[in-house]
Amino acid sequence: MAESDENQVLEGFICPICKSDLGTAVSLLSHFQDEHSEEQDLIKTFKDLLDKAKKKILKQESVPETSSLRKSHVPIADYIFESQELGKTFSHKAYFYAVREARLQKLAVPTNQLIIRLEKLLDKMPSDPVKRKSHEQSIVPWIDGDAVPRCPNCAGSFHLTRRQHHCRTCGGIMCNDCSHFMSLNTARRIIDKPMEDEKTQGNIEQLRLCIHCISLLEVREEKRVSRNFKPIISQFYERLANYREQADQLSSQYIKMSISLNAGESVYDLQEAQKIKVRLLKLAENIDTLSSKIAVLSKDTENPPQGQAFRLQSMIRSAFATYLRNQLLTLPLLPTEEQFEKAQNKRRQEITAKIQEEKLRHAKLNHVVTSKSGASHQKVSNDPAVSLGQGWVPESKKVNESDDPLIEQMNIIRSYIKEAKVAHRYDEVTSLEENLHELKKEFWKKQQAQDHLARSGESSEAASISSNEAHAESGSLEN
Repeated sequence: MAESDENQVLEGFICPICKSDLGTAVSLLSHFQDEHSEEQDLIKTFKDLLDKAKKKILKQESVPETSSLRKSHVPIADYIFESQELGKTFSHKAYFYAVREARLQKLAVPTNQLIIRLEKLLDKMPSDPVKRKSHEQSIVPWIDGDAVPRCPNCAGSFHLTRRQHHCRTCGGIMCNDCSHFMSLNTARRIIDKPMEDEKTQGNIEQLRLCIHCISLLEVREEKRVSRNFKPIISQFYERLANYREQADQLSSQYIKMSISLNAGESVYDLQEAQKIKVRLLKLAENIDTLSSKIAVLSKDTENPPQGQAFRLQSMIRSAFATYLRNQLLTLPLLPTEEQFEKAQNKRRQEITAKIQEEKLRHAKLNHVVTSKSGASHQKVSNDPAVSLGQGWVPESKKVNESDDPLIEQMNIIRSYIKEAKVAHRYDEVTSLEENLHELKKEFWKKQQAQDHLARSGESSEAASISSNEAHAESGSLEN
């Protein structure tokens, strides 16, 4: 047993003489100086040992951990990378739902009751104070004042100078200092009713509420406002989208008017086109200003936008700058009044030349048809088996424009276009122009068919003349 005690390893700040643990190095030194002062050589040796140990410890602490890892190549255990089985799990979802439901019910049910009572209180509220008090007590029963000797909020006792007051939505009692007032217009806004003009007659147009009821109503109003609140960047972007939609509509109409006016047509008015151009320039200016504001939004604040917010603002600015450059800044120019008059004169000359060409074509066609009918009439008169009254002979009269139903319809549509232009009904003008274009196509097809018929008639007449000449030559040769 004694040998085991002697061989026992002691740890801590142990005195080498008395084998006592002193806890700290300072206590050990003081103990050695006080109790074993006669052994100075041993003390000096002990100090040297402590200094060496201290230096060694400080030297080991100064060496970085990476060097020790590099020197000691310890193999990493394979079990570290092995997949571990999932232990027992617990789901707290049901507990969370129960706690949240209780919390919601604690807030939602009283708030809904307050809203219902507010609606009843504001419905047909009398202006007379006495009638109003009876109306409020009929909606919300008031607590008996004898049962409440002190204010529930401040614990002050009620007396002659501290009177009792009732909350209009819950019927609770409080003193005047603990009362809160809500204007009737605020109450109407909370229950989504139209607001009325307030009357400055003391507290007649106000409701007295306790701190609990007004807190619930304010929390509900704050949540509704925050739910309907839109960030400033969303408001700016909605305005930008509205400006772009208006610019698209006006630009399409402006392009049609510019093409028509440059061609010398009188469908649109030059002054109306200039007004539309001014509106487009104002829209372009608004789009440029608003997109620039979005690009520098919140940059001068303490927390400037970073990451995705900053990239979103930059992309909005670049997108609308590209839209301005490609859509609004490349619109065709309108002609001046002199250029418009020149274009109109040129168009009149072209139309006159086209009318003359059409008249010549009709005259040529009538001549061909008349000559062909005369030849057939002569042939029928020479034939004894056919009487002169048989067959169809067209009348050789000049075909006017009013005789053709297509031309008559085109003239009617042109008059409609003029009336729509005077009334500034540009949508009807566009549809009527499309109908006029279709009629022109049909008329052109009809003219081509008539020209083809005339050419075929001329070729058949020439063939018959050549055949008669050949017969005549053969008869002379026989004679």
